Amino acid sequence: MTRKYLVCSVIAGCLMVAPVFAEGDLSGEELFKYHGCVNCHGADAKNPVTKVVPKLAGKPADELLSKAKKILGGEGGTKESEIMHAAFYSPSQCDTPPTDAELQAITTWISQVEG
Repeated sequence: MTRKYLVCSVIAGCLMVAPVFAEGDLSGEELFKYHGCVNCHGADAKNPVTKVVPKLAGKPADELLSKAKKILGGEGGTKESEIMHAAFYSPSQCDTPPTDAELQAITTWISQVEG
């Protein structure tokens, strides 16, 4: 009985603190984290986990957006883009790829981060 109560309490606690987001409520930085970009590109898009993953901070937003759309569409043409495409369509890495509006917010934020 005590174990059941503990499990229920933990679940309830998680539900109470879990953020509930409506579309458009998150900033570019929050979307960067929410979609798991931070897992490969590092905090603030400055410290990638490997040399294969590029540093994105401070690059032009239109360039980032164009490349991200190509990669998510499977058209990147490089080993790096294949890795990113696979990560976005892997349930263990990303629940859902970002929408075009979310990509716009993410790339705008990244472009404003000092490299």
